[in-house]
Amino acid sequence: MGKLSISRHIWLILGAIVVMSISIASAQSSYPTYTLYYAAPWYYVVVPPWPAPWYNPFSSLSLWPIWWASDYAPLALWNPTTNEFWPVLASNWTVFPQNKTLIIYLRHNLYWFNGSATIPFTAWDVYAYFYIEAKAFNAYSPWISPQNADKDIIVLNNYTIEFHFDVWSPTEWIFILITRPETPWPVWENVVNELKTMNASEAYTFGQKNITEMVVPYWSLGPYYASHVSPQTITVQLVPQQLLTEWGSVFPFHTWQYYPELNAYISLSSGTTQLLELMATHSNFFVLGWTAPPSTYQVAIKDGYVFNPMPDISTMGFSIPAYYPFNIPAVRQAFAYIINRTEATLAWGPPPYAYYPVWILAPAPAPNVVPGLWSTIPEGIRSMVINYTVNWSYASQLLESAGLTYKSGQWYLPNGTPLTLTLYTDGRTDWLTISSEIAAQLGKFGIPTKVISVEAATYSTEETTCKLPDNVDFIYAGLNKGGYDTFWVSLTSAQWNGPALFPAAWCINGTTTPFAYPIVQSNQITGWYCKPLTTNLPIPNNTIIWCINSTYGLINLTNWEDAITAAEPGSSTYYELIKAFYAWSEYWVPAIQIGTEAIAQGAVPKYVNMGWLMKCIPFNASKYSEAAYTLEYPHGMSGASFDTIDLVFLGGFAPQGVMPPLAQAIVNGSLWTKYPQYAAFIGLPNPDPQLQACVASYFHVPYTPVTSTTTTSTTTATTTSTTTVTSTAVATVTSTATVTSTSTVVSTTTTTAVSTVTVTKPVISTTLVIGIVIIVIVIAIVAAVLALRR
Repeated sequence: MGKLSISRHIWLILGAIVVMSISIASAQSSYPTYTLYYAAPWYYVVVPPWPAPWYNPFSSLSLWPIWWASDYAPLALWNPTTNEFWPVLASNWTVFPQNKTLIIYLRHNLYWFNGSATIPFTAWDVYAYFYIEAKAFNAYSPWISPQNADKDIIVLNNYTIEFHFDVWSPTEWIFILITRPETPWPVWENVVNELKTMNASEAYTFGQKNITEMVVPYWSLGPYYASHVSPQTITVQLVPQQLLTEWGSVFPFHTWQYYPELNAYISLSSGTTQLLELMATHSNFFVLGWTAPPSTYQVAIKDGYVFNPMPDISTMGFSIPAYYPFNIPAVRQAFAYIINRTEATLAWGPPPYAYYPVWILAPAPAPNVVPGLWSTIPEGIRSMVINYTVNWSYASQLLESAGLTYKSGQWYLPNGTPLTLTLYTDGRTDWLTISSEIAAQLGKFGIPTKVISVEAATYSTEETTCKLPDNVDFIYAGLNKGGYDTFWVSLTSAQWNGPALFPAAWCINGTTTPFAYPIVQSNQITGWYCKPLTTNLPIPNNTIIWCINSTYGLINLTNWEDAITAAEPGSSTYYELIKAFYAWSEYWVPAIQIGTEAIAQGAVPKYVNMGWLMKCIPFNASKYSEAAYTLEYPHGMSGASFDTIDLVFLGGFAPQGVMPPLAQAIVNGSLWTKYPQYAAFIGLPNPDPQLQACVASYFHVPYTPVTSTTTTSTTTATTTSTTTVTSTAVATVTSTATVTSTSTVVSTTTTTAVSTVTVTKPVISTTLVIGIVIIVIVIAIVAAVLALRR
């Protein structure tokens, strides 16, 4: 009773914070500024008439395109490409796995803004969001259960919040960190207080019937705020300078100063057609996440647009049915040698604007597509993944080993029935075109194949309810821009991100299929073997693989999925689970990967110049793959509520004639001498004179080579570890000549502890933490109106 009374008193104090008004003045700048229009093909939302829950994050009627408009920020950004974090609303955090606890320390001096007034950002805003999510919507169960939300989520002070997990997960805390809290405390305090009087069942009902229908006022929490909303566009403008300054410390290489106003088109009901019209109408248009036939790109290129197409990495292909004779592994394996992926993808168009062929079966960034991400996978796993080639002779041997025969251009089953196949697709034009080419190739081989297009909504329902014997779809997708030791692997391999795996995996009775590890020599499978795999994880069943004999066994995919979700990324258990999944792809061949689509950003260089990134940080150069997918790719960042993350936040893009801040930091070396954590975050952890020379040459400026001296020492804390200490030296060199990429770069690893997981500190008892006296800082707001100069 006492604790509840104290807590209610705290809420009343904080809920009484005065909303401060703020003036907005015109700005003058010494650099070019542009209003930028932007959109992506999927920007299609029907805006309900006001009053409606436009700004209610818990409502299905919320204007989620506001996220695209850059006005909500996450606690942190997580880069799955580099496995590094960048603190945003949070300044730091500590993870205590032993106590199943996450403590987040928040930045000071950030403010909510609605166009005329501010509210200080505090831990209570964060508390409101996660408490409502956990208590009313059961969003984090079993890790944080609704009935325990009151004790699991605790505000320690105005800028510190603690999360205690009922069930520990090595990755669930990451989901907490990359979340956008969109709930200013004064707006949502009453909702929280209501929920505190309810049990879990009552809270859930209240959430579904009351919270989702609430109409709440608009408040932004980011460098931009929405100044206008219409059924066609959302317009955002930079917040006043006195607020923007603190955001500048969050994103030190931002380029939003060049784009004080952004207009996001949200009514693209006809996708590409409307995009082309908008690009023709507005030369100051930025298109992101665009996929189109090469001929369509050419239309925009003629209007002056330059595109930076990159492989999406998500791979499409077709599944193989599980009925006889396709339930025989040799029959399934034959398909890997039949299809010419290059010819199949060329049916839609060549790289770099269409599809890149994929010649591996494992759900991983293909070595011929993004070698830098492929190389993050340990050699012990890479060495067993085959780069397939077309080999109809060997495919025939595999089919014959299963009892099939070939007569007069047709394959037959042992009972004389012709072997045929039907492929089902949802009617996407590109997939339908590629599927037709696949069917033609199979027909030439002697397996007559039909392609049936199913209406999209029906297709999705039938696919996920196991009513389709096979399908053409993504084999893996979603959060998939990462290296090996990030938890992207579990997400991209999971069933909901790989729908092409449904027919021959998740739809099989018991989700259990035949299994074997390949014996590989010189990129050829020379045999198979089996070894059991069990884990020691907090999951219902730790038996992943069991052997029938030394050659083959069975794998339970449900157990595997539970295990990969519970495993610590990068651990030995994680390694074995990934190896097993890739081996399963080789033996059981649930689907044949065909290609990965190119996805592009484009603009007229006068407004957005991407040239220096395309030249100096190309995605297909191994050492720059991670940086390219951070700085140049629109969907590689987890926690980014804004599709414009790479445009105005990370520092790479600016108008033509302007040297972006990030380019300046590379040239003068400060990226490594002053911002090593940011350098690691974006995928450029080591000083790189070759990169400096390239950037300097592009902008015709001198550069300051940065060199590293590495020493190794042993330090003892809770455990003994080896620490690499890097000292950085700089020297100015004036050179505007183009430098050929032949120099040797000294590579060192710099570890930055600002925002990484801390596990060697003394463990704090959760009971002790709960007992901490919460000191409430009453914020006195001084009425001062600052004139803005821009």
